[in-house]
Amino acid sequence: MGLLVVLSCGQKSRSSSSDDEEEQEELKLKEYTFSEEKGMAHVSLSMEFPEEGEEELVTAIRQYLANQAELESDEVELDDGQGIIDYYGRNLMNQMEELAGEFVDDEYVNEVYHNWTFKKIYESDDVVTFQNDVELYEGGVHGFYSQYGITFFKDGGKQFSSEMLKDTDSNLFQKLIRDGLRSFFSQPGGNMTDDELAEELIAVEDINNIPLPAVEPYITEDGVTFIYQPYEISYFAAGTPTFTIPLDKMEPFLTNKARKMLDE
Repeated sequence: MGLLVVLSCGQKSRSSSSDDEEEQEELKLKEYTFSEEKGMAHVSLSMEFPEEGEEELVTAIRQYLANQAELESDEVELDDGQGIIDYYGRNLMNQMEELAGEFVDDEYVNEVYHNWTFKKIYESDDVVTFQNDVELYEGGVHGFYSQYGITFFKDGGKQFSSEMLKDTDSNLFQKLIRDGLRSFFSQPGGNMTDDELAEELIAVEDINNIPLPAVEPYITEDGVTFIYQPYEISYFAAGTPTFTIPLDKMEPFLTNKARKMLDE
């Protein structure tokens, strides 16, 4: 990756055949699903669950999934992928069934649903990134869609987060955000002006001071990805404004700790 090249300049290279370096245990995932339909209520869940791998990494991902499922039961162990998703699914079905009861005589609402997927979208020697996709309809004019990623460092299982960024309110970083959003909203080959961009960002008062997304950034093959949720900075039809900043351009805006973790 570009950042690794930048950070390795002037440093002694490590031997790829070092006898002292232990081989990292491969991360192995298994898909678990839950699907149920009762009358107007529908729930469909799918997640890629770590079965084997480095202990701290596996534990971190499992704990993240348990938190997603709002797991509070001592009856479900952290290593029980099917148990976790079944627990989550049953609770969501109870919510959807209760909600469906409110629309029994509603001629415009014929179903309510909650769908969720958790899948790996990127893996390197240093990190692994997963993507969450949520589809939810609880009545009303339209449903809700959410998408966000989460990156784990393989060494220790720590999550990559906005706390590892710095100077995000600087002019240079704000320009990277504007350029990224311009690329999202522009037509292919188009060249959007700041005024045109401002028309798209209806929830932003000053396009020279655009806040970071509410969800955490995540690492992909192309760099660090930022994603805004529907209504967060733009209108609902805009979806999830997303852009990726290459790692070489992100390097000045990473904390020393983040740079060290990526370099290692």
